[in-house]
Amino acid sequence: MDLESMYGEELEMVRETARAFLRRRVEPRLSELENGTDERFWHDAAEAGLLGVAIPEDEGGAGADPLALCVISEELGRSPAGATLGSCLNADMCTMFLIANGADAQKQAWFPGIVSGDVIQCMALTEAESGSDAASIRTTAKRDGDHYVINGAKTFISNGFKSHLMYVLAKTDTSKRGRGMSMFLVPADSPQITRRLIPTMGFPAGDTSEIFFDDVRVPVENRLGEEGEGMKMFLPVIALDRLQICARSLGAAEAAFRMTLEHTRNRKIFDQRLVDFQNTQFVLADMETDISLGRALMRDAISKFRAGTLSDADSSILKIFMPEMEFRVLDKCVQLWGGAGWMDEMTISRMFTAARVQRIYAGATELQKALLARRYMNADLEII
Repeated sequence: MDLESMYGEELEMVRETARAFLRRRVEPRLSELENGTDERFWHDAAEAGLLGVAIPEDEGGAGADPLALCVISEELGRSPAGATLGSCLNADMCTMFLIANGADAQKQAWFPGIVSGDVIQCMALTEAESGSDAASIRTTAKRDGDHYVINGAKTFISNGFKSHLMYVLAKTDTSKRGRGMSMFLVPADSPQITRRLIPTMGFPAGDTSEIFFDDVRVPVENRLGEEGEGMKMFLPVIALDRLQICARSLGAAEAAFRMTLEHTRNRKIFDQRLVDFQNTQFVLADMETDISLGRALMRDAISKFRAGTLSDADSSILKIFMPEMEFRVLDKCVQLWGGAGWMDEMTISRMFTAARVQRIYAGATELQKALLARRYMNADLEII
């Protein structure tokens, strides 16, 4: 069974929509989007039905299977636009928190703007001293009557500079670690918030930012869920987030392989096509094998996710393999492109740079290995 048939007919329609949107609305405008996304981009995405896809129909959304986020991410990885845009469309992961934990008033306030593209979202979690170790965040939210007062700083925040709605994780009880954190819906135009755009190695339109909170007052009704439940909210979403990142890795690896195969068939050196050399053939075979293994892992993960049996270990194994596989494939592709692969104007070059960060965010490779390793200490636990 191929990956497309595993997603199902409904999600294949989402795939076609995402592919058409990227080809017709985004790829022709890539030079315009070099310095960041604009209102037109977000409204075009909304018009295509690619924002708030999992919001229930009776609340103004498409009511799609949450795996639609994986399909969109896969197509973003496959498109030349992906290496420019970064993970901006993946901001819809934020919506999953609001769907699952939001009060009716919160949903009514924000869902319409999310679906229309008027509200850009960001997840303000990472801090300079706490990336993979989310429980060590230092941003605080202290109760003051009918408000919380937020102080702290977040960094490496995707969509952070242009966002309208921030999902801010902060400590409401500093005596506890994970159980002392709460999540807040913070309008980006709140007084005492400042932001700084951070230049990055790749994703020129990706909008990666620092956000500073200096006595930012947030009404109690802006707290998402109960106090102390901020970290708990992440658990159901983490698996889906890793899935969509790994889907992007698969899409990018497949696209890069196809581009490079075509290049080796057309490129001539020493009066032979590049593909005629045995070394080239072996490198291509290694890439195809890697991609095929990745596709099989994704197929298994999708099946388990739908059945509700995708374990933390399954999720970590997937997050270890897929971005590393993508990077291996892109590295080989650049080598086969030679000097052209080093030029920033070449799609393959940008895809290579984009592949690097996949191994870091949403839990770096090393963190995933450490999570797996915890199980090895338990002699009573059957691993394989």
